[in-house]
Amino acid sequence: MDKSIWGIIHHRKAVMLVFGILVLLSILLATQVQVNYDLQDYLPQEVNSVLALDKLSSEFSTKLPNARVALPIRNLQDGLVAKAALSNTKGVQEVLWLDDSLDTASPLEMTDPTLVEAFYRDGIALYQVTADQSQPVEVLNRLYQLDEQVMVDGNLVDLANAQQAVGQEISKLMAVVMPIVLVILLLSTHAWLEPVPFLLAIGVGVVLNMGTNIFLGSVSYITQAVAAVLQLAVSMDYAIFLLNRFNENRKSGHDPETAMALAMRKSLSAIASSALTTLLGFLALLFMRFGLGADLGIVMAKGIVFSFLSVMIFMPAFILIFYKFLDKTAHRSFLPDFSFVGRFVSKGKVPILLLAALVAVPAFLGSRKNDFIYGTGNYPVGSRIERDRQAIVHLFDEQQQQSLLVPKGNVPAELALAEKLKEDPDIVSVISYVSTVDPAIPPAMLEADQLAMLESEHYRQFIITAKVAPEGQVSFAQAERVRAYAEEGYGQAYYYTGQNVITLDMRDTIQADDYVVNGLAILAIALTIMSAFRSLSLPIILVLTIELAIWINLSIPYFLGNPLSYIGYLIISTVQLGATVDYAILYTEHYLDNRKRFHKMQALLLTSREAIPSLLPPALILTAAGISLQYTSTLTIVSELGQVLGRGAILSFLMVILVLPCLLYFADPILPYTTWKLNLLKDQDPERAALAERDSVVPPENPEGENHEEENPEEEK
Repeated sequence: MDKSIWGIIHHRKAVMLVFGILVLLSILLATQVQVNYDLQDYLPQEVNSVLALDKLSSEFSTKLPNARVALPIRNLQDGLVAKAALSNTKGVQEVLWLDDSLDTASPLEMTDPTLVEAFYRDGIALYQVTADQSQPVEVLNRLYQLDEQVMVDGNLVDLANAQQAVGQEISKLMAVVMPIVLVILLLSTHAWLEPVPFLLAIGVGVVLNMGTNIFLGSVSYITQAVAAVLQLAVSMDYAIFLLNRFNENRKSGHDPETAMALAMRKSLSAIASSALTTLLGFLALLFMRFGLGADLGIVMAKGIVFSFLSVMIFMPAFILIFYKFLDKTAHRSFLPDFSFVGRFVSKGKVPILLLAALVAVPAFLGSRKNDFIYGTGNYPVGSRIERDRQAIVHLFDEQQQQSLLVPKGNVPAELALAEKLKEDPDIVSVISYVSTVDPAIPPAMLEADQLAMLESEHYRQFIITAKVAPEGQVSFAQAERVRAYAEEGYGQAYYYTGQNVITLDMRDTIQADDYVVNGLAILAIALTIMSAFRSLSLPIILVLTIELAIWINLSIPYFLGNPLSYIGYLIISTVQLGATVDYAILYTEHYLDNRKRFHKMQALLLTSREAIPSLLPPALILTAAGISLQYTSTLTIVSELGQVLGRGAILSFLMVILVLPCLLYFADPILPYTTWKLNLLKDQDPERAALAERDSVVPPENPEGENHEEENPEEEK
């Protein structure tokens, strides 16, 4: 290891050159990374709705409608003209309207009013459109050009909104986050230029990570939106820790090269342990069946590795080249002495633990009872797409287009199925072969284009319009009823899909991921802590501390009555644990070091003074990153993820500086028995311990290593 360390130090200019080349290459590669905006692509391939999409694509030339387009018309003839204009729009593949369900030549008064009002009401015609999803923004803009009063809603709009938001918001997000991070670093460091190596080191790691995403084929838009700022926030403490070690060694009289070599050697295990816990939290996401977890998990795990390498290789080289400039801008730390926190905890340790115990149960139960959103959420307030959606829903209610494929050849079963579908209270329209074509007419006498949409070589299609939202209990119940209708006549030999059907499968998939992902994250991180401390009790104490913060964080939406994105819920359960358990590890390391020299109350007081200045900057940075995501992103799912991330970081910090000291204090007697070769100073002097607790005295450093246990209590008085 020493050979590698000195190799980096002696060849620091070459190191800088290599990283410079890699950064430039990564910037070029990052511009070529494909971004996937369709969450349904991350569903397991074996779920029925995904299989149905594949079967629909292979058996039929048409696809499922993905947009609702509303246009003002004067009469039915205008409606047919508008339909033709829609059909001729570049990127539009199929258009369904009233004439596909009934004969528009007949008087509307003699037709089913429910069916008519699903497509035509108050001078507005509503068309079900299948459009090309590979270029959603371009297609949406062409639809807007058809008429000044055109309104568009549906999955096509979701994709276009996500594409535009990600493209515009990443630079805006970084413009907000970077000044905040800079201010936090300026206040917590000892030189005006010290934030430069921090930001450069983590920035290099971020760029390398984004460039190497090219080898993944594509990344989700959620990953693209949050990965950079999340990597910056969770790995900044690596750089802070290394530079602090370097400064301490220089104050001890070492020359810069020796100081850096010692800093790299001493901080390697600590930074590696910190990185490993965060890495394991992200790797747990790989076990989600819903592929979005693996997408984010791989990118963020890769990012942690690049941040670690950048801090341990690039940052030492940069500091040794420019340390003289850092020295010229030295200033005192602006952080206060945090001994008051230790005194507060020492006096209130019993009430603090009782309060934590009282909060734990409702917090845990509340975090499990949230009202979840499984899709992409709402549109930006006041935007055109939000106004269009509200207007279309006001006129025509919620609608979902669905496709049900059944094996052809069983006309009685098709007739029975069609009848059940028409009787369903939430279904307003059913277009099928048996409802469109008289069974007595031989198929050979019909034109091919009349059958193309409803019949293939092996299947017949039921095109269903349901009056339900994209998700929710009513919507999911309607999808489950249709599945039951199909199973009565065809067993499992059917294929059924639609936006709410896909969201239903998404719900079932990611709910099943919950216990697996959280359980693996907790187990992996607990084993890492066990290995680092060689202890059986400390993993329980540390993980419990952060889990309490997670429960409180995720229960807040429940008690406020706000719905929560389930994807954000599942991701934050692992990310908050992996990213903030480092705070608990660092605090515990300081406490155990101090307990080898001082009694437990004095060790607790001293640990607060030592550890909090190191914990506060990364906690504030992660909080700032989350809040910035919340307020800069117009994507509901990304904004919510930022909200729970920022709130979770500050909650974890508070649990570590308030609850963890109490747990360590009361667990202190069992620590030597559950931790390998842990020798703590024994509390054999009750009078001294009582004095320390009464006066909250923080002991001075003891470089000579005298036994404090033998000191005279009278001298302390």
